[in-house]
Amino acid sequence: MMNQCYTTNRKREYVGFNRLWLTALALLVSVGMVLAQDMTVTGKVTDITGMGMPGVAITVQGTARGTTTDVDGGYTIAAPGNATLVFSFVGYKGEEVPVNNRSIINVTLAEDTKALEEVVVVGYGTQKRKEISGTVSSISNREFNAGVVTNPLGAIQGKVAGLTINQTGSDPNSRPTVRLRGVGSLAAGSDPLYVVDGVPGVPIQNIDPNDIETIDVLRDASSAAIYGSRASNGVIIITTKRGRGGRSTVDYNAYTGVDMVAKAPNYMNADEYRAAARQLGFTLDDRKANTNWFEEITRTAPVNSQNLAFSGGSDNFSYRASLGYLNQQGVVRKSGYERVSARINLDQTALNGKLKIATSLSAITGKRDFVNYAAFAYSITNLPTDPVYNPDGSYFERPGAFSIFNPVAELNETTNNAKTLEFLGNINMRYSITNDLVFGVNGAMKGYQQNGSYYQTRVPKAGLAGQGQAQRSFNFGPDLGPTDDKLLEFTLNYNKQFGKLNFGALGGYSYQDVTFEGFAARNNNFITDDISFDNLGAGAGLALGQRANDAVSSYRNNYKLISFFGRITAALGEKYFATINVRQDGSTKFGANNKWGLFPSASVGWTLSEEDFLQNNAIINNLKLRVNYGQTGNSEGIRPYTTLALLGPGAKYYDNGNWLPSYRPVQNPNPDLRWEVNENYGVGVDFSLWNYRLSGSVDYFVRNTRDLLFNVTAPLSIKPLFPTILGNVGSMRNSGVELSLNGLVVDKTNFKWEAVVAAATLKNEVVGLASGEFIASNQIFIGTDLGAATRGTSNVNFNVIQAGYPIGSFWGYDVARIGTEGANKGQYIIRGADGKETAEVREADRTFIGSPLPKVTASLTNNFTYGNFNLSFLLNGQFGNKIFNAERMQYDRQVGRIPDENTLRGAADSPVTSELTNAFSYFVEDGSFVRLANFRLGYNFPVKGLLSRAQVYVSGNNLFILTKFQGVDPELNTGTQNSGIYTKQQFPKSRGFQLGVNLSF
Repeated sequence: MMNQCYTTNRKREYVGFNRLWLTALALLVSVGMVLAQDMTVTGKVTDITGMGMPGVAITVQGTARGTTTDVDGGYTIAAPGNATLVFSFVGYKGEEVPVNNRSIINVTLAEDTKALEEVVVVGYGTQKRKEISGTVSSISNREFNAGVVTNPLGAIQGKVAGLTINQTGSDPNSRPTVRLRGVGSLAAGSDPLYVVDGVPGVPIQNIDPNDIETIDVLRDASSAAIYGSRASNGVIIITTKRGRGGRSTVDYNAYTGVDMVAKAPNYMNADEYRAAARQLGFTLDDRKANTNWFEEITRTAPVNSQNLAFSGGSDNFSYRASLGYLNQQGVVRKSGYERVSARINLDQTALNGKLKIATSLSAITGKRDFVNYAAFAYSITNLPTDPVYNPDGSYFERPGAFSIFNPVAELNETTNNAKTLEFLGNINMRYSITNDLVFGVNGAMKGYQQNGSYYQTRVPKAGLAGQGQAQRSFNFGPDLGPTDDKLLEFTLNYNKQFGKLNFGALGGYSYQDVTFEGFAARNNNFITDDISFDNLGAGAGLALGQRANDAVSSYRNNYKLISFFGRITAALGEKYFATINVRQDGSTKFGANNKWGLFPSASVGWTLSEEDFLQNNAIINNLKLRVNYGQTGNSEGIRPYTTLALLGPGAKYYDNGNWLPSYRPVQNPNPDLRWEVNENYGVGVDFSLWNYRLSGSVDYFVRNTRDLLFNVTAPLSIKPLFPTILGNVGSMRNSGVELSLNGLVVDKTNFKWEAVVAAATLKNEVVGLASGEFIASNQIFIGTDLGAATRGTSNVNFNVIQAGYPIGSFWGYDVARIGTEGANKGQYIIRGADGKETAEVREADRTFIGSPLPKVTASLTNNFTYGNFNLSFLLNGQFGNKIFNAERMQYDRQVGRIPDENTLRGAADSPVTSELTNAFSYFVEDGSFVRLANFRLGYNFPVKGLLSRAQVYVSGNNLFILTKFQGVDPELNTGTQNSGIYTKQQFPKSRGFQLGVNLSF
């Protein structure tokens, strides 16, 4: 607005010679009047987070008088009492504030949604937002979610259309399921590729969000193809904060709070259980107790987070160092996670500005306390009429009970923890050969170590003799990161302006060497618990032969990835944009005949608003059309050596007084095994309307995955050595529409309201399950292995992979009604394949009874600013998915559990008396929900002197949820083959409240 004012003034000043002198004379008169009526105005300019903003331009409207804010955002200016001050800063919306005879005026500037000059991080470089033709979403740290955010995934939940982040329960040691544009694989990984400061494959879940500057999500294949074989499920790029030249700063961010169980399971208390036993005519072995077993193992848990950062530098050198601490105790006793993180980023410019060196070093240590999830099952199925302890102080155990142990004993008498270390060091050097040609070298070393300790005491459980069991391990377990990961990359980047054409070309080479290794040792039969896991040799189990078969385990594997990649970008006249990517990857994971894969992509963009027919349009400020196509691969989730014939240990045989191991084939060779290929194409529109008050994008995509990797029965044609083989079978399709909206609903001087919407639809379908000689079953039933969680269902399959249906669909019996008379009373009446009702449960009558995948995901973020107060909250939800409530199937019926176990409160009045356990549609429920995921209310104190920012806030997580689902919480890990099944054996969902402070010096 200030620039428009100046332009108007210039036009008027040069109308003619006479008018010029008249204007000058009028200006002199007005200046004299202003000097006679001036007053001193002071204040501070901050952003929406309360941070002082240096360099903000402030002018007295209609004059040439002006100033800029200092390093803390403070300013002083002389202005008439009836004047208007104009505040402006690049990338932020300008403000016009009447003085109204005030001597102190503080202003908060909001980010300008029309900031098309914003630089977005893409693979191996950056691009201006306006020149991007792919589908890329960017989230700055100012947009992160409020409340307890212990990992970056939680910070961006609900922020990106098409990105779903779900977590069952609130275990501080669990990881959420992350899916971008649906499930893309059967056996290979479906998680996105994470890139931290240019290093791919870095686990991001433990990075302190306070250290992150931006998160960029490459949503389509045209953007992600530069990462080739690992980008099939999208790419999430993390850029950490770095120092800047100028004044040194110190930032301190901290919060403390509590977590509590949001909702307890709806099981009977002691009086209700006694009444139910009388009602149903069962004899109850009443121990006269009144025990809430669930409360016995849960607690109100504290959480504490601290982060201290130092940054600064000069023209040629800058630094930022940070130290973070997190202590998050779980709402289940003896669960928790404690983390200490340290990071230092250094930037150096040398050789007259030609050489730029960026170095990052980080280390994260952690202590994890794990709990046995079976304790949750025991806590709600133990009888409430039983005591926790016997009169002599020992644990009460019900004699003869099957798979029902004392949950307090289970937790107290088991120690299961791990100490972890993650480290990453990388150096990125860029040398400008010419002004247009830059040579780059990127090197990194990273690794992960986890030392585990386990001990279960000699205290007996349910009449079983306790022997004491101990284990020590190093990097032993699923889903652990590589112990050693080395990366070396070379790039050559050329950028040149040719008239109206901005041309860029990138070429590169990448070499990555990754090693996984680990071991575990076990023993039992200890004479005392005092030794615990500190001396495994003290146990007698090995000498007695009780653990001889699995006393020691170890493994080591390695794979290498070699890549050549290139990219060409072109922008013509700020109207037409194009990007072409190509990458060729060679991996030792795949067969000798298919070790190399080629992954191309292309995208084009057209900014229609720059055309004559839309320029200066009163409504449309920006309108860009994008079209993209690309191929990416999937090598994640596949172990090394899967294409080779392998031998492994078989049964032991007795020879000359000794038991000796035998060896047998454990894997067939497959020299033709190749990459899964994700083929993605789509079209999108970016727009800004009504003077940038409303901005957003709409995208339609189709994601086809072919050559799916899956274990199938080995065909006889290959002369198999083992019954199964990993092969390329079938294809899958995901499609949907994604919507992102950012609206400045209210834009007043002292009050602003910004709303952000992210929504997406998704349709998933397994297209086929055969490819050449590798043919999977027409129906692949997925075992649940629910075991003790839902007794009686160990051999029941709920989910299926079948062509024509979504992956993991529920496949079972369509229950027409519950029988009300005769022999069928209380039984499931099935609607058969012939349309007729029957009480028989026949395999031929199984059919599709629902999909666990949501059809729509949506979120709404609201940000309010009023004076020095700011309020934000996030509503998110998913719609159209189904949940199989296995808990209700077992514990919401009249028989089968009473009087041996506790049951849900509705069991006594349930019409169901059948003891069958199977995939009945009667227990398939609507999993849709809307959740108030988090909120934050903050106040920015006016500061001066050393302080440049001082904010206090209160925040919360999981405030309430709206749902028809009858279980505790409908948010389950979805997007996996075996998903959408709700059981009683899962960590409780917590609700948390925090009090925090942010200070800057």
